[in-house]
Amino acid sequence: MREDCGGAPVNNRYAHVDALRALAVLVVVVGHAGLGHVVPGGSGVTIFFAISGFIITTVLLKEWKKTSGFDLGGFYVRRMVKLLPPMIVVLVIPTLIYAMWAHIDWYAFTGQVFFFFNWMMPYNPDVLPGSGPVWSLSIEEQFYIVFALLWVWLARSRNALPWLTGVAVAAVLVATTLRVVLADPGNAIAADRIYYGSDTRADSLAWGILAAVVLYRWQQSEADGRWRRLAGSTCALFGAAGIFLVSVAIRDDWFQQTFRYSAQSVATCVVILYGLLATGTQVHRWFSTISGFRIIQVIGLASYSIYLVHLGLVRIVMDKSASLPLALTSFIAVVVAVSAGVLLYWVVEVPARAGYDRIRDRRARRAATGPRTVAPSATEAVADGHR
Repeated sequence: MREDCGGAPVNNRYAHVDALRALAVLVVVVGHAGLGHVVPGGSGVTIFFAISGFIITTVLLKEWKKTSGFDLGGFYVRRMVKLLPPMIVVLVIPTLIYAMWAHIDWYAFTGQVFFFFNWMMPYNPDVLPGSGPVWSLSIEEQFYIVFALLWVWLARSRNALPWLTGVAVAAVLVATTLRVVLADPGNAIAADRIYYGSDTRADSLAWGILAAVVLYRWQQSEADGRWRRLAGSTCALFGAAGIFLVSVAIRDDWFQQTFRYSAQSVATCVVILYGLLATGTQVHRWFSTISGFRIIQVIGLASYSIYLVHLGLVRIVMDKSASLPLALTSFIAVVVAVSAGVLLYWVVEVPARAGYDRIRDRRARRAATGPRTVAPSATEAVADGHR
């Protein structure tokens, strides 16, 4: 059995995946900071989706290998510990305060809190200004709920991997076909339906699932096959970068509504696999060095908080500095938003997770004095991997 992936995790994290998170959130923030015509912020969301599909599948496969099962309750608790504290600070409390003098669509707010807001976004509901980006979290959480429940059933089967692969391939085909059917160049309603739909965006998550399954199979095999070597080659890295950049450069409406999402998802997954499989080349050493830069890692770790808090701050900065050149205004807005998100990460996210870890460890120590030792599940140990 092989486990010699080049990008070994540190503290249950992969540096290059956190670097991709940093890239994704910066693309989103820059796109909202007046430069969306140059850097489409939606491309960052697609990166996030592909990462999430890969990480959750990797986490579940690790636990399946270790325990032949899946701790569903532990998984959901870990997700809530990750999501809720920043959301309460950035979304829930400010919305309740804002509602004292402004109209709030409470059904839409419920959608934000319970993760079905993406279906409301095309109708421009009255919610807290700057809270719109929660729509993508809705798609991710819908995926986590459905996928985790599906895995509870699949994990019992000896054919879990073939079944999982089949489900992921079906999701790719269905989502891509739906986009092709719904695409209508120049029609903003069609574009929004495709952009915000859980069904039309599911393939990005499914590509991440497939990448994780492929990696798992390679890790279990003694063979150093051609496809594995190709995935860890410099050609794979530059090819993925080229595909992503070309997908951004193509401004054809039909392509943007259909295959841009596919191209960017595949490119993201190829980079993830490259970072895990490549070894021994100068390009890979540069890649690892850049990925490990402290500022990049901090932004990647704080990407969820940055994503939550950025839009309102960006709009305030853009409004207050409208007389300045656009490039300067955008730069200031990005710095303010990223700094606020990093602060939120350290003040809210880190203490919340540390508190949860202390409670979990205390329970584990108590259990250790009983008839059997209860160790943290693989899900609890590694589930920080996603945004």
